[in-house]
Amino acid sequence: MTDTDVIIIGAGMAGLTCGCLLAQKGLKVLMIEKNKKVGGCCTSFQKEGFSFDLSVQSLGECQKGGRIWSLLEKLDLLNEVPFIPLEPAREYHFPDQKVIQSSKLETHIENLSSLFPNEREGIIKVYTILKKIYDEFTSVPSSFNWFEPSSFSARYPYLSRYRDRTFAELLQESVSHPFLKTLLSIRSSYALLPLEEISVVGMAGIEMSYFNFGVSCIEGKVEQLPLKMGEAFQKMGGTILISHEVDQILIGERRAIGVKLKDGQEMTGKVIISNIDAYHTFSNLIGEDRIPGGFLSKLKGMKPSLSYFILCLGIEGVLEELPVSNNEVFFEKDLRKEYQSLSKNQISEEAPFYLLAPSKVNSSHAPKGKSTLCLSYKTTYHLSRDWGQQIKDELSRRLIKRASVFIPHLEKRIAIKVETTPKTIEQWTCNRWGAAYGWEQTPRQSGIYRLPRTTPIPNLYLTGHWTSPGGGIAGVVASGELTAEAVWSRFEKGEQ
Repeated sequence: MTDTDVIIIGAGMAGLTCGCLLAQKGLKVLMIEKNKKVGGCCTSFQKEGFSFDLSVQSLGECQKGGRIWSLLEKLDLLNEVPFIPLEPAREYHFPDQKVIQSSKLETHIENLSSLFPNEREGIIKVYTILKKIYDEFTSVPSSFNWFEPSSFSARYPYLSRYRDRTFAELLQESVSHPFLKTLLSIRSSYALLPLEEISVVGMAGIEMSYFNFGVSCIEGKVEQLPLKMGEAFQKMGGTILISHEVDQILIGERRAIGVKLKDGQEMTGKVIISNIDAYHTFSNLIGEDRIPGGFLSKLKGMKPSLSYFILCLGIEGVLEELPVSNNEVFFEKDLRKEYQSLSKNQISEEAPFYLLAPSKVNSSHAPKGKSTLCLSYKTTYHLSRDWGQQIKDELSRRLIKRASVFIPHLEKRIAIKVETTPKTIEQWTCNRWGAAYGWEQTPRQSGIYRLPRTTPIPNLYLTGHWTSPGGGIAGVVASGELTAEAVWSRFEKGEQ
């Protein structure tokens, strides 16, 4: 039995952030990771000389002043993790036109205003509100009582006004052109939701984490970020147990007191932090009989986000056909139809897809004279019963056929291919149903309605995309910082 100050279950980006900040304060921190390396979704793999990032291709808030940049500055890692700014950020391809999206908000607004000159005022209004919501949300201290109505509405008027509203409602009151609404909401796809379902608060996080401090790729592999953070954590005295899985959170006198591993080892700690799937944390690691009925009911009523099918390809030749590395292809301007099919556990023939060419930015991802290509669909976990080779082959065939419009003779140029399914993501991260972003960012699961960092089990905290502010690397880094702040406050007050 090992005793420590803080035990963190899961070494994803939120767990690493939280662990580094607490170890930096001098606390004795133990991190336990079931995989062979840290990073969670922010990891990479190699095959036959090609390098692929599992799911994270680009990041927001990595340029000077951004949240990730500031964290690396605190950890003295700015020179260890170089970033490559992306400008433009991406291209959107529609049947009759192509739209280039800048990573700079002012340029983005000007580009949209030139397409829709009569809607300029409304475009500015949308982004002004999103920025105010984002600024309010990122300034909320971990100790703030969300549920004191007068204090909340006075200090955070935009969060209060829009906390129950969808992005479609904001657009309805701001702009009128249907295609402009499509373009303004197009990045709701990064939350895997249509504009009629995504919350304004969730959309604010997605948009402003990119536009405030630009869009970047990590030079080299994306896993350099968590691996360097893991090294920094250990230099500060922290301990990481890799290839070890927690089997049980130990409860004594109705409070969390430690963990038991699958191999039978037990460790005790003053504080336990879960950076893994919230449902698994409470239902499996603790047991539903120990969870208050109201909290358990809320937990069971929350819905995880959708997932992805990702096809990673090693390609012969340089992809000169693609002017930028990040592309999204749409076959119709009404984005709702895709989600209507997904609600029936189907991917329609006209479903949009992502067309990413990482080696255009990072030449080290492919051998000389070759390229990497990542094609992906949004999907549900229940599209397939077992995600066997038959469904993988079918989706791969469809993606290759669609991408061949942009890259002639693509199929003949394929050197290697690797498929990632929702089941793959579930196995790697333990995320229920292979959820890519924790809970869906609907109004009832965003902002103040997301699971809090504190839990009904004393001494047990949450961090990561199951709590606020939500998914994405910048979002989970923010969550890690806020959880660290809440835990450190307890130690400062001597409340262990």
